[in-house]
Amino acid sequence: MLAVAASGLVLGCVLLGLQFARLGPGPTAPFFVGTSWHLDEDLAARGIRVKLNRGNGYDGQWFLGLAYDPLLREHLPAGFDMPRYRAGRPLQAVAGWLLAGGRRDAIPLGLLAVGPLAAGLGCAATGRLLAGHGRSRWWGLGFALIPGVVVGVTFATAEPLGLALAVLGLSLVLDGRPLAAGLGFAGAGLTKESYLVFAAAAALWLVLRPGRTFRVRVAEAAAVLGPGVLALGLWWAYVARMVAASAADANAAGALGLPLAGWAHVLGQVAAGDYVADAPVGPLGPVLLVGSLALAVAGIVAGLRRSSLAARAGLLLGLYGLVLSAELLGRFLSSMRALAPTVLATALAVAVASGAPILARQPVEVAEP
Repeated sequence: MLAVAASGLVLGCVLLGLQFARLGPGPTAPFFVGTSWHLDEDLAARGIRVKLNRGNGYDGQWFLGLAYDPLLREHLPAGFDMPRYRAGRPLQAVAGWLLAGGRRDAIPLGLLAVGPLAAGLGCAATGRLLAGHGRSRWWGLGFALIPGVVVGVTFATAEPLGLALAVLGLSLVLDGRPLAAGLGFAGAGLTKESYLVFAAAAALWLVLRPGRTFRVRVAEAAAVLGPGVLALGLWWAYVARMVAASAADANAAGALGLPLAGWAHVLGQVAAGDYVADAPVGPLGPVLLVGSLALAVAGIVAGLRRSSLAARAGLLLGLYGLVLSAELLGRFLSSMRALAPTVLATALAVAVASGAPILARQPVEVAEP
């Protein structure tokens, strides 16, 4: 999968290069640090200068802030819009800090490198999973073209890394390595907690899979799901200790709503011609939004009709896509990011619908003469 990974990395670099061509030079431009939250002032007090945008900015700024304080000892997240909620997603920032070698002047570049590198990993893992069902590994490049991944690479948010680790976990489950898969899913959950749904889908598939004793199936499911639940629980306990509580953190619950209620509202806007994307995508915005809904429905159908690992993931992530709120769906960039796991899981479910899981087949023992 090295060639697929390299091609995915190149695609990620091209996407990031196009963003710089649009925004102009400056390594902090894609993070869209806004003036509303005074993050720029907190960074300036530490001798860190960033390119500013009037208003609220965008979510990449929170990962930038966390990368300068990954262990929360300097209490930098206290000034975030939703302090505990943002601090509860540490892995993107930690990865950027590690790629920068802990050097403060290199942290923006380290964070920007996470997106293309994750795109390469995600393409390789997707290609491996598809190859395990008899498909060409080169279809794995589709990972880098998922709208939420494109937004994540170009706006320096966490979707590419979280999705790459999630699909890696799925591939390792099919390879019969539940504990390694559990570690991959744990990384995905520490990137965005909602991505633990992939681990739940894998655990469900393992428990319901025939051919092994119930005790073995439960143990494998625990190995897949347990590390993520444990790691996220421990980190959230640490965040509760290090970051003061804020009433604003409750706003995170606004991302979810009643099934299809959010879709009814935003599709009404599209039908009336009132939908306006918060990005220069023109008529492509409504097309991608409606297409994501169609994929969610297709994933649910595939999950109800089939029992493969990809089908289980398509079912759960398809249902997840239906409960996103109107507030979230009404913002194009945020909706593409929120729908990214749904698009990935349901696309995989459709792609492997008629393929046999080669990686999951048990080896046949042949007696020597």
